[in-house]
Amino acid sequence: MPKITKKSKLGKYLMGKGYTQTKLVKATNLNRHTVSKIYNDSNYIPSGSTIKKVMNILKKIDSKAKVEDFFNL
Repeated sequence: MPKITKKSKLGKYLMGKGYTQTKLVKATNLNRHTVSKIYNDSNYIPSGSTIKKVMNILKKIDSKAKVEDFFNL
């Protein structure tokens, strides 16, 4: 049986801001599969370089955004 996960904090936040997965793919140049996991899997821990790319975008949305607000590290 597949593990059921809830939407990630990052996914909820970006959806609330109207920031789609497609927009994040284009802005970060990340693979669509990776972006989908970031949005939808609250247990997924991306690589450091992926987190850095995402945080660069988040800082443009909210300059006070912190890694620990979105990722369980």
